[in-house]
Amino acid sequence: MKTLLTAYWTNLLAATYEADETLLNKFLPRGTELNTWHGKYLISIVAFMFSKPAILNISAPFYRSFEEINLRFYVRYKENDQWKKEVVFIKEIAPARIIGLTAGWLYQENFTYLPLKHKFYANNKCQYISYSCKVKNQWGHLNMVCSSKDNEPGSESVQAFVRDHYWGYTKKSNNNTAEFLIEHRLWKIYQATDYDLNLNIGEIYGKDFTDLFLQKPISVILMDGSFTKVSWPTLL
Repeated sequence: MKTLLTAYWTNLLAATYEADETLLNKFLPRGTELNTWHGKYLISIVAFMFSKPAILNISAPFYRSFEEINLRFYVRYKENDQWKKEVVFIKEIAPARIIGLTAGWLYQENFTYLPLKHKFYANNKCQYISYSCKVKNQWGHLNMVCSSKDNEPGSESVQAFVRDHYWGYTKKSNNNTAEFLIEHRLWKIYQATDYDLNLNIGEIYGKDFTDLFLQKPISVILMDGSFTKVSWPTLL
C-alpha cells in the first residue's frame, strides 16, 4: 500500500482495560468484529510523542514534535480466509486545531484538540513518563514508572496483543469502512512498576467511559516506538 504519512512515534504509554462488548459495538466499523484477548474485550488509552511528520515525503513546516493521546479498541477483519488484526480509534487528542483538522481530513478520524504536555526522565534503573491534558482549566495526567530494561512478552500475552496490531480501521459517516496499514519495527516493551491515571474521562470521552477507567488496568506498558509509516486509507 502506498505511504501517505511518516513520522516518529515514541515513548508510547499504553494503559489497557477490560471493556463491555455493548459499549464497543457502538463504534464498530462495518465488516469487522470485535477481537478478544482470552475472551476479554479490551480498550487502551495510548499517549505518545509524534515527531518529524511528513506527508508524501514533504516535511510538515510546523508542529514538528507534539504529544498525542488516543483511545482505541481491537477488532479483526477476514480477508481471503485470513484474519487481520486491527485497531479502531474512538477519539484522538492533539494539542492544536490545525493538527486535528489535517489528520481528520486525511483519515476521517475523530480528532479533537486540547492543551497537552509531557515529562520524561530516565536513568540506568528506571524510566518516568507523564502525559498531561488540560480540560476546563484543570490539568489531568497519565503517569507511569517502568524499568529501564525491556522485557519481550510471550506471543499470547496481553502486552503482545496490544502492541502487535498493524492495521487501522475507520467507521465512516456513510457506513463505509476505511482501512490503513501502519508499518514499523517491533517495538520494545517496558512493564510498568507504578501507574496513575487522573483525567476528566467523562468530559473527554463521555459518561459511558467513566466507570471503565475506575477499574484496575489489565496492563500498563511503555513502548519505545520508532519511525512509522501510515498508508493511504482505502475503502473496503
